[in-house]
Amino acid sequence: MSPSPSAAPFVLRTATQADWPALADASTYKFSDKPQSEAEQFIADTYPDLWAQGVRALSPKYIDAYNYGDPKVPGATVQYVNGVRYEGTNQMPLGFRGQLTDPSKMPTDAIASMVAALRAPMTRTGNIGQGGYEISIIENRFMERGHNGIDQSNDTQLLVTTGDGKQEGETMRFADWQSAWAYLQTNGFKVTGMERSLYPGEVAQVSVGREVIDANGNSHLAAYVWDPAGSSWIQATDGTH
Repeated sequence: MSPSPSAAPFVLRTATQADWPALADASTYKFSDKPQSEAEQFIADTYPDLWAQGVRALSPKYIDAYNYGDPKVPGATVQYVNGVRYEGTNQMPLGFRGQLTDPSKMPTDAIASMVAALRAPMTRTGNIGQGGYEISIIENRFMERGHNGIDQSNDTQLLVTTGDGKQEGETMRFADWQSAWAYLQTNGFKVTGMERSLYPGEVAQVSVGREVIDANGNSHLAAYVWDPAGSSWIQATDGTH
């Protein structure tokens, strides 16, 4: 008798929920350092860093890796950090980016690189928040001012993007940047139309672009980056250079 054919190798892009024990039976799943399925073995073998970070289910969607220019990696849909379970989705995988000191707090590991990148856009290195989610508040979109149909009483935009620039949800409008920032802090880092709220540890960057009018009456945007460690805004650019 011929031996039975071996099972087809696991392929991430065709994986279903049943391939991931952490998703298939989330209520009874017990976290383990040993793979409990072929799919988990795939993570341990192919992405050992993700496995060591507690990732136990992957999305077919690839996200930017931790350092600028590194190869993309599959996004995590289930991850355990210090025994706590965190869940993303296939379309919005988790964005902890390998910094896992406390997912309940906004990270600070990329602040310096983000500020440097804003000041010198052509010299991006290290981690500037890629792999996580970025929140932008843009005050008084001056290029739109005066266009028909623009409500100038709510001309500050709030949007959430991934590290590679894909927008999540809708662009929301507020009267000023302070209102947009207050909304974020009381609504779980989620804008209208987003699939889920973000954990604070996924928010790699919060930036504000504030309108500055120079002596000649020209409008520019000055950039600020939120520093969670100091609970303050760092001015990255003054809008005139």
